[in-house]
Amino acid sequence: MEVAELWRYPVKSMAGERISDAEVGERGIPGDRRLAAFELAPNPRDHELSARDVPGLLRFGASLGSGSARVSGPEVSSVAWDDTELRRTLSLVCRRQLEVRPMPQGAFDDSPILLVYMATMTALSEELSAYVDPRRFRANIYLTGSGTSGHAEAELVGRELHCGDSLVLQVVKVCARCSVTTRDPDTWANWPRLLRHLVQAHDEVVGVYCRVKVPGAIAEGERIEVV
Repeated sequence: MEVAELWRYPVKSMAGERISDAEVGERGIPGDRRLAAFELAPNPRDHELSARDVPGLLRFGASLGSGSARVSGPEVSSVAWDDTELRRTLSLVCRRQLEVRPMPQGAFDDSPILLVYMATMTALSEELSAYVDPRRFRANIYLTGSGTSGHAEAELVGRELHCGDSLVLQVVKVCARCSVTTRDPDTWANWPRLLRHLVQAHDEVVGVYCRVKVPGAIAEGERIEVV
């Protein structure tokens, strides 16, 4: 098997960016989910929000430029994550007073790397007779090639993935999915049928979480050995 695509998401629950390679550390891909939205009012919270809490976050996208995250979305175009204009627009679009704050250890739902087979995307598209965009599943690593098959990621749990000369990932658990997957990455249109299908046919599971056992480099096109 090999790496088909690599992604990072500078702000949790916002659209991410595809990257060609990364030097993966113990906390995952540098810059991945190191920022998150927090609510200021009407119900202040001391923990980060996800698109499960505020679906409007999915209407924004983040990228890293010169080491600092920039955000684009409705009424804003590539503003710094801590810009007051972003705070105003986030609050207006999401109808709650929000701000983006740093999360140095990462704002992960579980482990720092999420992995999905491209074959699972193909299988879902066939099952639903409609194209299923891989971006709906917000994985860091998408794998393809020999050794991958639709909905078979769970077979990796408890095993190691050796990437290149040094990086070793330990696959720890499957990923149960939520309503975030029902939103189109481009139009934000809702497709509840997808989640219903995942619940009925696949126990809500798509992909697996991995922890970083040995830090190292990874790149698109690189071979992956399962141990």
